[in-house]
Amino acid sequence: MFWKRRDKNEVSLIPVLPKNYRAIALEAIDKAYAPRVFFNKKEIHDFSEAGFLTQKEIRNCIDFEIRDGGIPILGFHDHPSQMWISESYKNFAIACEESGWLKVEGQAS
Repeated sequence: MFWKRRDKNEVSLIPVLPKNYRAIALEAIDKAYAPRVFFNKKEIHDFSEAGFLTQKEIRNCIDFEIRDGGIPILGFHDHPSQMWISESYKNFAIACEESGWLKVEGQAS
């Protein structure tokens, strides 16, 4: 049997089901030392409700990712229901779940 070795730079991801996309995003931005937000593959800098970080805009987004510098914190592709949080931010995921903003759906993989 052949096993694929995990690349040492590969990140383990925790699957989550978000409820309050904006609250999760703003909390991730607040936790990051050097936040970088990518909305449909373009970096954005306006985190106000006049920008793209609203519940409606995030729901309609196809590619979304928040990083701390170059380190992924969370993201999704296609739909927010496919959101993941990096395993290194597990405490962040738990805090968001306790706030009622998301449900952790399983273990990191």
